[in-house]
Amino acid sequence: MKPPGRLVVVDGHELHVTVDRPADGAGSSGPAVLLIGGLGGNWFDWDGVARELARERTVVRFDRPGFGFGAASDIPPTARGEADRAAAVLRSVSVAGPVTVVGHSLGGFYAEAFARLMPDLTAGLILLDASVSAGPRGRLPREWRVAAARRAAAAISASGAQRALGAGVARMLNRAALPPGTHDRMRRISRDPRYLGAVLVEEAVYPDLVAEVAALRESHPLLPVPRAVVAAHTGRRTPWGALRLRTQRGLAATLDARFVVLRPAHHYAMIDQPARLSAVVLSLV
Repeated sequence: MKPPGRLVVVDGHELHVTVDRPADGAGSSGPAVLLIGGLGGNWFDWDGVARELARERTVVRFDRPGFGFGAASDIPPTARGEADRAAAVLRSVSVAGPVTVVGHSLGGFYAEAFARLMPDLTAGLILLDASVSAGPRGRLPREWRVAAARRAAAAISASGAQRALGAGVARMLNRAALPPGTHDRMRRISRDPRYLGAVLVEEAVYPDLVAEVAALRESHPLLPVPRAVVAAHTGRRTPWGALRLRTQRGLAATLDARFVVLRPAHHYAMIDQPARLSAVVLSLV
């Protein structure tokens, strides 16, 4: 299956990158937008948002190693490493910046690290239903956790369970309808052993990402650029929904950011509410 966009080599890894630009004759009304997906996220999760934004802005999205159509990497992700990768992606497609960077879920760690480490490339920061530390985790050494994740991924793939259940599990976790025309892509990607390995390794290093971003908050203050925390809410009153809103509101307070709630929306709010999320992006900068 030929991917849209193009494959570019960034720091020795082949990444799938898609760039959407305003139509011929339509100038950009503001800075380009860099979209960073969450755990297990793929470029097509942002299709609706990219379509809306590209009427006025250049939009860059890419698959991190192992996700989407990107090649796998033997190096577990770090917040700094992914910030560097995002900057290299911008260079590879000749987007000079500064950009509005949007990070979804766990990708919020990478977006925040980008804003803190690359202030000259950052025009604005949006964290969409971003991951927030849930307390102490990762008592085992990092290398043990990563090795266990890779063994688990290999065993699940070898058993045939990934091929049989991968697409269904992905839909269940997303809790959102796939963008139109993407079912075949999701089925292909979710059955790829590289994808499962990338997901489990990124989950295994979650505690390290939490600690790394906490340290960056101490050492690299955010410059006074516009920023927002956007929380997804189904619109139903539940204890866990209220808790989610409190944690997202707390993150907004920590970052001195505007707080926005998208209703009704599941965790993959970019699929459920692309127009409203795009409006937030456009109004920020």
